[in-house]
Amino acid sequence: MGEQPIFTTKAHVFHIDPATKKNWLPSSQGSVNVSFYYDSNRSTYRIISVDGSKAIINSTLVQNMTFTKTSQKFGQWSDARANTVYGLGFATEMDLNKFYDKFNEVRELTKQQLAPPSHINGSGGGGDATDSKPSMQPNAAAVQNSEYMTPMIDRRPGGPGALPDSTEQLKYENNRLKVALAQSSQNAKKWEVELQTLKNNNARLTTALQESNVNVDEWKRQLASYKEENATLKKMVIEQATRAKSAKPAAAAETEKRNLKSELESSRSRASQVPRLEETVQKQELQIKSLQRDQAEMEGKMAAMAGELEQLRNSQTAEKSELIGLHDRLSRNVSELVERAESASQVSQLLDELSEAATLLHRLDSHLTSL
Repeated sequence: MGEQPIFTTKAHVFHIDPATKKNWLPSSQGSVNVSFYYDSNRSTYRIISVDGSKAIINSTLVQNMTFTKTSQKFGQWSDARANTVYGLGFATEMDLNKFYDKFNEVRELTKQQLAPPSHINGSGGGGDATDSKPSMQPNAAAVQNSEYMTPMIDRRPGGPGALPDSTEQLKYENNRLKVALAQSSQNAKKWEVELQTLKNNNARLTTALQESNVNVDEWKRQLASYKEENATLKKMVIEQATRAKSAKPAAAAETEKRNLKSELESSRSRASQVPRLEETVQKQELQIKSLQRDQAEMEGKMAAMAGELEQLRNSQTAEKSELIGLHDRLSRNVSELVERAESASQVSQLLDELSEAATLLHRLDSHLTSL
C-alpha cells in the first residue's frame, strides 16, 4: 500500500538558523498541513509538510527523537539526519497537545518495531559496533526489514571486530537504497504517464474550445444578418403600403399586395428562428465557460504534477549519488578486509567474508551499470 497519512494538523513551520543555532527562520508563508505518514512496506513513520511545491519538513521518526513544548502554542524536535531543528507554531494549545500525543505514540511504536533487532544484535556481540555509529541510526529505522537484518546476525556470531559489522551495515543500507531507487523510478514513470494524459486531455479541451468559439461567432453573424433583414422587410412593407394608396389599377395593386404578403411571411418565418438561435448561442457560451474552467483546472493539475515529477527526479538523483558513495565505502572495506586477512589468525573465516564482500561489490557494480 506504500505510505498513508495517519494524522494531519495545521501549523506554522520554522527551522533553526544553521549559522547561530539560536534564531528561528520561517519555512512556510502561513499555516500549512503537517502530517504523520506510515509506510507499511518499510514499517517507518515520517513527518511531512509541503508549502506549495516545496517540501519544508521531511523527517523520519526514530526512537531517540523527543518533541519538546517550549510554550503554550509552540514545540520543537531535533532531526540529526536532516541536521536541523524543526519548530511548529499552533493556533491553539489543544492543537499542540494533539500533535505532542501523536508524536509520542508514533515514537513508542517505533521503539517496539526496533526492539527485536536490538535484542538479537545484543546477544550476537555486534551491539557495540552499532552504538559506535549513531549517525547510522536513522537509516536503520528507515528500513527495518527482517530479510536484511537476519542474514547479518547469522553470519556474525561473535565476529573479530567492528569492521565486519560495518560491512553488514553497508549491505543492508545498499539494499535499502536499491528498494528506494526502484520505488522512486516507478513513481516517476507513473507521474510521467499521468502528466502525458493530462496534456492530451488539455489539448482536446483546447481544440473543442476553439471549435465552440468559431461556431458561436458564426451563429452571432447569422443572428445579426436575420435581424437586419427583418428590419429591412418591415421597412419595405411600410413603403409598399404607402405606395398602395396612390392611384393604380386594381390588378396591379392586388399582385403587389400578394408579393408583399409573401415577403412578410418569409420575414416572419426567419424571425421565428431568432429566439432559437439566441438560445443556442447562450448554451454555447455556457459550454465555452465550462470548457475554460476545465482547461484552467487541467493546467493547474499539470503544473502540480510537473513539480512533483521534478522532485521525484531530484530524489532519484540524490539516491543514486548516495548509492555511488556507498559503493566507494564498500570498496574501502573490502581492501581493509584483505589487509586483515593477511595477518589474522582465523584466515578461513576472513576469506569467506572477503568472498562474500567481493560478490556484493560485483552485484553493486552491475546495479550501478544498469542505472
